Amino acid sequence: MHRIRCKNTCKLETSWFVVINPRAGGGKSVIDWPTISRLLNKYDIRYTYAFTEYKYHAVELTVQAINRGYRNIVAVGGDGTLNEVVNGIFIQKVVNPNQITVGVIGVGTGNDWFRMYEIPHNYEECIKAISNKKIFRQDVGVAEYYESSVRHKRYFINAAGVGFDADVARRTNRLKDLGKRGVLLYVLSLLKSLIQYHSTRINVKVDGRHFQDKVFSITIGIGRYNGAGMMQVPFALSDDGLYDVTVIRKIGKLNVIASLPRLYNGTILKHSRVVALRGKSIEIMSIPGVELEVDGESLGETPLRFTILQQALSVIVGEQFKGSNLLAKTHPEPMEVTNL
Repeated sequence: MHRIRCKNTCKLETSWFVVINPRAGGGKSVIDWPTISRLLNKYDIRYTYAFTEYKYHAVELTVQAINRGYRNIVAVGGDGTLNEVVNGIFIQKVVNPNQITVGVIGVGTGNDWFRMYEIPHNYEECIKAISNKKIFRQDVGVAEYYESSVRHKRYFINAAGVGFDADVARRTNRLKDLGKRGVLLYVLSLLKSLIQYHSTRINVKVDGRHFQDKVFSITIGIGRYNGAGMMQVPFALSDDGLYDVTVIRKIGKLNVIASLPRLYNGTILKHSRVVALRGKSIEIMSIPGVELEVDGESLGETPLRFTILQQALSVIVGEQFKGSNLLAKTHPEPMEVTNL
């Protein structure tokens, strides 16, 4: 492992710093690292690397790398690894985050962010895309939440979930912490949450408009995919400076099961218990507190506040990605609602 040392002054590095999560994909990143390393060399990508050793270590490594002069970061892992790298980029104080470029080599289980940008799962094609450095500037979300009565802030680049979604994420992450791996973890967690979770009365404010009702879940999206391939915000654009918000009001358990295909085929907004909203600023309050997750990572609970930084991060995308202009053709206006 190459360990980086922080310095107050540094020479600007033109090479890449690679952050590897050894737990991603059930240890697949460690097994596949020799292959990934060989391909990086094949495409003449100069790099230094480090393996993470504990939760949030990727945040620290990213801050250290930027302090040392790196302006190109690659995350080897899944959505959670990428989220930590992004948070490192936005909490460091050395340079404006828009001077940093992020690439990803996916070996995680969810990889929802990857789908949106048509980033290849094949290592060689993915590394070739990094070498070509096709860049897209996307929005970055800012979530403020409470944990043990203390307010915290977290950046995210794909989606946040409130209520049922966060309950599922917490169960999934708990199983991962116990060493369990595989896509079935999410399905198992979803079923357990479905049995035990209850809707809560929630107050929502989107760009000054107030709504209140018993709510099953809220998805706040920059990207279109979450929950291992679900499309709860199917018309989200990742560079328009707006969140797409899908609110599922109180709904029966059998209705949830029957509606699962809608979550995967992008037609969930046609459901009678669903409301679609769009805005820059979102506030959510509830009694009792309702849980939050961002990019699949379990955080705290309500009260919550979301703001957005438009086109604040440069990311490497797949060669087949055509940009958001094409997607904008299917970007309808949100529903006008007087009360949820």
